[in-house]
Amino acid sequence: MATLRDLKPDPRNARKRTNRSASLIQESLQRFGAARSIVIDEDGRILAGNGTVEGAKAAGISKVRIIETEGDEIVAVRRTGLTEEQKIGLALADNRTSDLSEWDGLMLQQISETHDIAPWFEPEDLAALIGEEGEIATAAKEHEGAKELDPESFSEFDHTCPRCGFGFDG
Repeated sequence: MATLRDLKPDPRNARKRTNRSASLIQESLQRFGAARSIVIDEDGRILAGNGTVEGAKAAGISKVRIIETEGDEIVAVRRTGLTEEQKIGLALADNRTSDLSEWDGLMLQQISETHDIAPWFEPEDLAALIGEEGEIATAAKEHEGAKELDPESFSEFDHTCPRCGFGFDG
């Protein structure tokens, strides 16, 4: 049997876990155990389920069972021994943690430069996702190497650059 350490995260994963979604994935795995399949390629790179693997590691799960398929069948995970309350909790947790994750607009933009991401993301969807992130990335580039900026000058609630006045939510 393989272990989660044998798997490699996708460096181009365009889905970002918020702290809340990551902690809820871990909590779900601790409460209900593993119940979702992930998708890996021939080399063990995680194509779908990066957050599930991170949460499983944090929950102390180390084993992974690999089912070979060529995409012409659905792989179902049959969970046994759950109470009705746990079944409802598992279903809610599975869907809610996805809601609480975010898209990495800049990664999607990079991917769109070499791959067709339609119909999942239309140009206007991508523009909306990268709008604020693009502004933050531009400001960060402007300040690259600006070591004279004092981190104390950024308050917890006001993320405004003291040099240029650029502000963003943290």
